Amino acid sequence: MTMIHTLLSHWESLRINGELPLRADIDPRQIPDVLDRLFIFERLNSQDVRVRIAGLTICEMMGMEVRGQSPMSFFRESTRAQFATVVADVLDQSMIARLQLDTIDKTDHEARATMILLPLRSDFGDVNRVIGCIDGPQGGFNIPVQFHLRDVELDALSSASQSIHSFGFAEQGAGFIMDGTSSFRAISGDGPLRPKRPAQTASYLKLVD
Repeated sequence: MTMIHTLLSHWESLRINGELPLRADIDPRQIPDVLDRLFIFERLNSQDVRVRIAGLTICEMMGMEVRGQSPMSFFRESTRAQFATVVADVLDQSMIARLQLDTIDKTDHEARATMILLPLRSDFGDVNRVIGCIDGPQGGFNIPVQFHLRDVELDALSSASQSIHSFGFAEQGAGFIMDGTSSFRAISGDGPLRPKRPAQTASYLKLVD
């Protein structure tokens, strides 16, 4: 199972009576292999979306800590407006978005990646957060990396359960605020990279934003 399928399956499992999951429902213990490439965006108003959480690999691709930045900055200028429209559709229409991306690094080396965007409710019930992850590229890039949006697939939630099984991605081989299972960059500022520690039980995982 790819990390995109893992995240989608966890998100689907949290939908009770068709309701969107709450941000607080996300359990990192269920998605440890996704955390390095996980992100959560928050829409502050109709014109302002910001990164709340971004895994270590995403920060490494961008060459910096990205919390508080606009996720539009991840993309080349030519497709930023299109990406902004996709994010708005995910939030306003409660849709699932699957994006096919070209990644372009500092030396113009190109690779392929996939991204998924899933809507979340805040603790107050507002649909103002997006959780997702990026699958690929697997290293070998010169930072910073930018994305070019190549293709988008939008699914209504009524077909989301079927999509878990019907939509395939190539297999690719956390993250944030967790103890013992992965390297991470502290989310509250320019924290250092921490070395890997011996694996501990999943009960030590915690996501905060």
